[in-house]
Amino acid sequence: MNPRPRWVAQTEESIDDHTAPVPGGRKYAPEGKGGPDDRASLRHEQQEEMSQSWFGFGQITDAQFKGGIVGLVIGAVVGALILIPLGFIGWGGLALGWRLAIAALCGALGGAAAAAVYLGGRGPELEGETTDADERPSIGTSLRDPGTNARGR
Repeated sequence: MNPRPRWVAQTEESIDDHTAPVPGGRKYAPEGKGGPDDRASLRHEQQEEMSQSWFGFGQITDAQFKGGIVGLVIGAVVGALILIPLGFIGWGGLALGWRLAIAALCGALGGAAAAAVYLGGRGPELEGETTDADERPSIGTSLRDPGTNARGR
């Protein structure tokens, strides 16, 4: 029996359907070349991925960097919008404008951090960077249990 409510499972399935990576679409794989056991092809993929990484920000991949930046922006806006109503509560004589600004800033910082971490980790999954050549999740990215799907569920 699934302990999650049905609407949660349906929502996850819908998100998975809309955000699943293209099967066999590893970002750096040469087209029509190599297979699961072709070490030269896999080595070429790793070299291509590292040549496009963002060394100035720690050694992160292109997908991690782009996901992190998008997460910063979206998270800051959403976080500010969620916490700005707290500014309408009185805080020891502080003016309304200052209360709204402080609440929005706190929400923006928290939302930006959370969304940057999430989307920075989700980007590589969406671009197929977390699967091995045999289309199974890489060690450490998701469960390799035959009873779960590619997303570890």
